[in-house]
Amino acid sequence: MDTDTTKETDRPVKEKRAGLPKTAEQPEQMDRQACQVGQKDRLAEKVRRYMEQEKMARRGSRILAGVSGGADSVCLLALLVRLSEECGWQIGAIHVNHRIREEAGEDAAYVRGLCAEWNVPFFLKEEDVKKKAGEWHMSLEEAGRKVRYQAFEEAAEQFGADRIAVAHNRNDRAETLLFHLFRGTGLKGMGSIRPVRGKIIRPLLDTGREEIEEWLKKNGISWCMDASNETDDYTRNRIRRRVIPYVEEEICGEAGLHLAQAAGLLAQVSDYMDGQARARLEKCLVFRTEKTAGLDVQAFLASDGLLQTQMLKVLVEELSEGGKDIGQRHILDVQALFARQSGRRRMLPGGLEARREFGRVILERKMETAGETPSAQGGKTSSGRGGETEADLLEEVRRTGSAAVEIPGMGTLEIILSDWEKSQGIEQKAYTKWLDYDRIKSLVLRTRRPGDYLAINDRLQRKSLKEYLIQEKVPADEREPLPLLADGSHILWVIGHRISSAVKVTESTERVLRIHIRGGKENG
Repeated sequence: MDTDTTKETDRPVKEKRAGLPKTAEQPEQMDRQACQVGQKDRLAEKVRRYMEQEKMARRGSRILAGVSGGADSVCLLALLVRLSEECGWQIGAIHVNHRIREEAGEDAAYVRGLCAEWNVPFFLKEEDVKKKAGEWHMSLEEAGRKVRYQAFEEAAEQFGADRIAVAHNRNDRAETLLFHLFRGTGLKGMGSIRPVRGKIIRPLLDTGREEIEEWLKKNGISWCMDASNETDDYTRNRIRRRVIPYVEEEICGEAGLHLAQAAGLLAQVSDYMDGQARARLEKCLVFRTEKTAGLDVQAFLASDGLLQTQMLKVLVEELSEGGKDIGQRHILDVQALFARQSGRRRMLPGGLEARREFGRVILERKMETAGETPSAQGGKTSSGRGGETEADLLEEVRRTGSAAVEIPGMGTLEIILSDWEKSQGIEQKAYTKWLDYDRIKSLVLRTRRPGDYLAINDRLQRKSLKEYLIQEKVPADEREPLPLLADGSHILWVIGHRISSAVKVTESTERVLRIHIRGGKENG
């Protein structure tokens, strides 16, 4: 971790500033009064009261602020510095350079200049996030988030910080609520972003983006513009740029504010229900270990329906170490087991199994991490060069109910076997597919071979894989390494494209394979 409390900006920053007149080319000319305790500063007082209300810091706290250089984080740093003398805080700042954008170095230089001008200890972390995303089999967004928070923890330890401040604002809270609702969520997800999570604090969570930019302009403080925020490449960007503006224009001008307020209320409800669920869970547990828990069916069913789902969410999150990729639909699948006969089971993302056994429902973590599923031979299932493996993944599925295999450069392919309920919906995503289990004899991950074909319609007419790829205009250089799931020469799924009509889920389907690429585009 590079630290520097004195060095000024090393290189000029051009065509990236908003809220002028002050620029990073002349950090020494910035108005120091902008970061001194002032009178009648409504935003500073609002933030101070909010931090006090949410118990974010105490007198003597050392607060490390994550500062990207954007308006939100620059405002956060400036306000913390302005309030520090009055509140008895010591303030530090960390900037994380993801090495994704060419101008990222300029952002780092700008933040360094601000910290030098305001006498704030500065920490810099540089990491190749694209490389990390490949190593961790994550999307760029996920990898970037992981890198940032790891860097925050490292710098906090060096600075001796007991609080880490991040710059999420009220608009972020509203956008996150919609994002969670659209993807499917429970009470916890509806609570959106929380003001405090461990040592992470969000002083601007009750402040709107317009307030932030107006305050910066009023105080003559400039900020960096991230061009990636002005594109529709990410789901959150589309919600921010398209959905909320449309709703505010066509339905209610304060829709964003109302969404953020609703998220705050739902967070309180979620916390209350979480406490109630934990208390009730103690009465339903038959046994509990680090990886396994058993619930008494009668005691569970005697609980209120909302408590039932909340209990399962609490337990699943603990057993799966966070509950990543486990949505409300999975919780409802487990809940349904309590009304089924013994012998039924459900496989959940992250290697978690739920099964019904003689008056109990057992939840057990079968895998330590995705991509490390024991094979039938007792080793790890892993893909070879080009995403190819000769191992029949169906053998592992028959034995344990699930399988996982890494596809280099793409992510981890997870396969989960479950009974098919006709009321279930099928996710229409490029990187999540549902196949009729009973129509499959073997399941091999490989690249293409002569004679490969797939069924293209309900009459099961065949089309050669070569012809299909040409028809879909897949570039020639992308065809050879393209990962495929095959049953002999029959291609069941051209990954990232279509599945064979011969294995589609139909009215007669009894068991399904849910196949998901963890780390695929949009995590879908």
